Amino acid sequence: MRKLIILGLTYLLLAFSLSGCEYSSDNKATASPAPMMKAGLIAQRQTNPYLSYEHNLSVELEKEALDAKYKTLADHCAADRDNNCTILESELSAGNYSYGKIRVRIKPAGVEKFLALAGTDSEITNESTTVEDLSTQIFDTEKRIKLLQSYQENLLDLQKQAKGDIESLIKVSQEIANTQSQLEDLSGNNKVLMQRVQMDIINIRLSSRSENSFWQPITTALDEFKSNLAEGIAGAITTIAYLIPWLVVLIILFFILRFFWRKLRAKSSKP
Repeated sequence: MRKLIILGLTYLLLAFSLSGCEYSSDNKATASPAPMMKAGLIAQRQTNPYLSYEHNLSVELEKEALDAKYKTLADHCAADRDNNCTILESELSAGNYSYGKIRVRIKPAGVEKFLALAGTDSEITNESTTVEDLSTQIFDTEKRIKLLQSYQENLLDLQKQAKGDIESLIKVSQEIANTQSQLEDLSGNNKVLMQRVQMDIINIRLSSRSENSFWQPITTALDEFKSNLAEGIAGAITTIAYLIPWLVVLIILFFILRFFWRKLRAKSSKP
């Protein structure tokens, strides 16, 4: 049991020192301007392979072309198996103010082509890239995994030695199970972090060009005349339905007040 206690204390001290390193690091996300999205970002990837990239692109196009552009981007992502493109979020809204958005996860090799496809025959209104350094988190997680694996091996050795001691065997077995659970959690976190540095995120926002001609507001008002008229009639009917009960109450009150008023006048007129 002394060995188990010593091993546990050693693990806690090492884990505490690693967490201290983690909090002292600077992993804040930084936004890079659009010109860096080509040569600058390629050089940056080669320098540090543990950077997570998220690209944002807003484009404006004709209202009639928005649906086609949205479908083109969705179909391209579905067909791009070489770069493991996956649609994470998508939305398309039709109407007077049509817009759409697509959020995908893709390998870095497919980023430029996807962005170029989104910007073709469109007016780019905003373009940016956010970069986050995950190297400290990844290194720290890997160190914790190795530390736990070493700790687990020592526990397995203790388990073999504690065959004759039931109490010690139970405690060692519980510690082994707890260590295995921590290993699985850390391994899962590490996979998520590695996916973030191996795959990029792209956010595309599509919006229709605003119509600023003289006749556009008039045309829009005429198009909506029938629906607005129907809504107005429905609102009037609803208002009348609410007013009828109050009207009945007011009429009854009027006759009651009139009755008492006449009585008061009759009394006051008597000598």
